[in-house]
Amino acid sequence: MLEGLTPNRRSYECAVDREMHKLDDKDQKILQACLDDQYNWSAYALMTALKKRGVTIGDKSIRKHRDGVCACSKI
Repeated sequence: MLEGLTPNRRSYECAVDREMHKLDDKDQKILQACLDDQYNWSAYALMTALKKRGVTIGDKSIRKHRDGVCACSKI
């Protein structure tokens, strides 16, 4: 019954990184530029704009990613 039992592989992707990889190269660059531009894009404003375009990333995930305390920063 338990033949082939293996441990789950840990994913080191945060929500931002996971959604980033779903985008094409052009959109990845645009999203990265928005993430880097904290002056014009608050986490909440970016979350709202992305949601309108069908990309779901929470503002808390965006803040953690920007601050370098998300799962992908622990690689």
